[in-house]
Amino acid sequence: MTDTLSPLPPDDEDTDPNALLERFTQELGGVLETMDELSDYLERVVHAVRRHVDGCDEVGVTVLSGDRPHTAAYTTVQTLEIDAAQYALDEGPCLDAAHTRKEQMVPDLCTDDGRWPRFAEISRRDGMRSLYAVPLVSGDECVGAINLYAWATNAFDDFDAALVRVAASRCADAVVAVTALDGMRRLAGQLEQAMASRAVIEQAKGVIMALRGVPEHDAFEVLRKTSQDRNVKVRVLADEVVRGVVAGSPGPGASER
Repeated sequence: MTDTLSPLPPDDEDTDPNALLERFTQELGGVLETMDELSDYLERVVHAVRRHVDGCDEVGVTVLSGDRPHTAAYTTVQTLEIDAAQYALDEGPCLDAAHTRKEQMVPDLCTDDGRWPRFAEISRRDGMRSLYAVPLVSGDECVGAINLYAWATNAFDDFDAALVRVAASRCADAVVAVTALDGMRRLAGQLEQAMASRAVIEQAKGVIMALRGVPEHDAFEVLRKTSQDRNVKVRVLADEVVRGVVAGSPGPGASER
């Protein structure tokens, strides 16, 4: 059966910083009105950040409901593991960024500055070397942080920081706008439901990785591009891919070399 998933988009050849920043800003545009739209939007943001920030390996968005942190969007399950370590230990860059409203940049995690000793030790064992967390501030409110992780030292430069600040501002405005309508408590419940629904997306990525022989991030890019081309939500498309495999037919996840 012919593959109905889109090919991977070509690499962006435009290296002009102003043009890249403008395109990135446009990519994160949009007006949100519901919790469901917010979850999809934050998901779009983390993958856009990873695509545009060259040294970045993983991205997550932490949203605070009261004093409780929630991972609202992430690039891979490894991001969830990094975030979960911070929440369990009650220390780390995303929590400090959210609580202090100050950016947290670590060029080399092996150079211990004493900020998060337990989290730093766990992260070094897993191979993480640099990180960058930017608070989500909109007006007088700080609702969380966007978190970038890298396996190389000195992964983030000034231009990367400019991109991330744009993303953080857009995320903050989106969270504040939606919660003004429905409330932060409902947002927390909605985010937990959204995380549960991510299971089918992870399954679909696994199918595409196996059939196309591509890494995890590229598998999501296939889903993202196809969802845009077909004007369907990523979760709906992922369900089609998984159902096609369970039914015994490659369906929309068939190999395209």
